Amino acid sequence: MSDRLPVNSAPSIAMTIKLTEAEFEEQLHAAGQKELQFDPFDKQDITWKHSARIAQGWLREIWLREGIYLKVEQCQHIDYVTISRPLDKQLHSVGCRFLLSGNTQVRTAYALGESLLSHSTGQYHIISSGTEGLCFEDYDIDFSLVQFALHPKILHSFATSLQGELPKQLQHLIRPMEQNITRQARYIHPKMSMVLQQILHCPYRGMVKRAYLESKVIELAALVLDHEVTIQQGEAKKSFLKPEQIERVYYAKEILLRDLDNPPSLEELARQVGLNDFLLKQGFHQVFGTTVFGELRSHRLEIAKQLLAEQDISVAEIAEKVGYGSSRALARAFKNKFGISPKSYQKACR
Repeated sequence: MSDRLPVNSAPSIAMTIKLTEAEFEEQLHAAGQKELQFDPFDKQDITWKHSARIAQGWLREIWLREGIYLKVEQCQHIDYVTISRPLDKQLHSVGCRFLLSGNTQVRTAYALGESLLSHSTGQYHIISSGTEGLCFEDYDIDFSLVQFALHPKILHSFATSLQGELPKQLQHLIRPMEQNITRQARYIHPKMSMVLQQILHCPYRGMVKRAYLESKVIELAALVLDHEVTIQQGEAKKSFLKPEQIERVYYAKEILLRDLDNPPSLEELARQVGLNDFLLKQGFHQVFGTTVFGELRSHRLEIAKQLLAEQDISVAEIAEKVGYGSSRALARAFKNKFGISPKSYQKACR
């Protein structure tokens, strides 16, 4: 998928509830702890319920071990919300926030200037300390996210040098810096999406859950850092398509997803949009970060997931609607992508 930001993705902040970080935490504590406890066997797995004055929803915090933290949040605010958080020049952690639904906007004021990051559904960005200032986080009315944080010593423990030094391409994430931190939203890649779903649908409790979630956080961090190294090395290829060719790639996606049960062949799709096979395939890699039929498969599974959650119909009927030849084929692909079987997901949504 492309790292191109969608136009007008930032949430409007008219009629906005403004909170300091302390006020935000106060409303969580006042609403009552552990009302939606996910794992009563783990005292380091805490769920906070939002105050009804502010929102409906919850925030789950899991301290997996010293230096590894995981947060999952689902929220429906009564209005748009802005939270102001002070930034600390002393480094505390490096992390990543994945927005699964909704929109956020992060405005950071530094001594030397300001930065703005718009963050929409299906995107992530790296969070790192290293400068003084004030951060304003604007949240859409409805949103859900997953976030992890790692202490720098965790990252250093994976370093290959005898001195424990990180690769040069990653050192900018953890060293204290006087200059502004540049943040850029990037699209969640399919492999990241699969790990995120496995985190959300963890089937374990207690010690086994902690081991499972820690492994998934490390796996997710590896995927993010690998992408960051690629970008810092300048290996991320720049656009080689002309603007009109990019528009044809978007049109090809539109045609591809019109009829999930009977999509066009690669050759037919290329002919319809006026590109040759090579340009169409390369265009999908450049714009969407996947293959033509990888995009089709992903869309089929997202539609199947939506139907499972919203309609009381069989897995076989859903398989037919989204273009899978059998319920078994759908079940195999669904579990590979989301880490849970279609029947189990449908049952969990009821």
